Amino acid sequence: MRQRVLCLKIFLFILSVIPLGKLQSLFAQQEPHFTQNMFNYSFINPGHYGLSDAICVTGLYREQWVGFKDEDGNNVRPRTLAVTLDSPIRVLHGGVGLAILQDQLAFFKDVGVRLGYSYHLPIGSGKLGIGANVSFLSKSTDFSKFIPVDEGDPSIASGTAKGIMFTDFSIGAFYNAQNFYASFSSTQMLETEKSLNNEGTNNSYYKLRRHFFLGSGYSFPWKGNPAYMVTPSALLTTDGSSLQVDFNAMLTINQKVWTGVGYRLNESASLMVGWMIKDFDIGYSYDIPMSRVAVTGSHEIMVRYRFKIEREKTKSGYRNTRFL
Repeated sequence: MRQRVLCLKIFLFILSVIPLGKLQSLFAQQEPHFTQNMFNYSFINPGHYGLSDAICVTGLYREQWVGFKDEDGNNVRPRTLAVTLDSPIRVLHGGVGLAILQDQLAFFKDVGVRLGYSYHLPIGSGKLGIGANVSFLSKSTDFSKFIPVDEGDPSIASGTAKGIMFTDFSIGAFYNAQNFYASFSSTQMLETEKSLNNEGTNNSYYKLRRHFFLGSGYSFPWKGNPAYMVTPSALLTTDGSSLQVDFNAMLTINQKVWTGVGYRLNESASLMVGWMIKDFDIGYSYDIPMSRVAVTGSHEIMVRYRFKIEREKTKSGYRNTRFL
């Protein structure tokens, strides 16, 4: 009975990430999610590249459902690392960006790279970035560690499937003003599909799903005191068959420390805290699960470093360090 419950949980993992083997007709969200998504727009929206006066390096590491293991003691919890680098390039009238991802879920592992450009257009008191990138994704799956409900189930592949590189692209638009931002983007536009080269079998088939992201946030002083800034924000993610909505509210004090709360619809509530130390931003969040699958919480760490670039001596209202 215990093995059957474990297999059901792993099966739910699979459905939340990729279509597998003979489950080709089942699709779900494949893009990793982060609680501190307000710091992660360069990963999901190429229009965000370079919309600041600095070269920004951001790293996010997430461990979901900490301590969740299978019967053999293998860690099957989701673990995700995303690193982004973006910079304004004035001679190109925009910015460039690079994103690297490693996403591991049970016995599935993805390694991806995204590289792109954003064109900047001044509009009103802010800037609009319109961008695109090309992405590369390598997948691998270790089927030898699966525990099937029925031994010899032909729908479960054997051996290790790996070595296939997916190529796709993303587009996006990001508008940033002094106290407001709005974002729309779409990733995995081509919905690339491949069959992996298995050791022993060849029935592992993957198809990427096109994802859409819509986000916005606004900052305002608490009770008219500019030392206390409140920033509510929201991010909607969908692949056409499932929907995820994140709501966040953050309070920043003297531009040195922040705290906040978040809610992911029908999934989790979260607590956030962060510090600004010179050119570094360091953030931490903890998710309190609300779903039946999760039995433990999730930890997430964010680190960002900004290389300052000397600005032209002209007035500008574009800079918003909260979201850049």
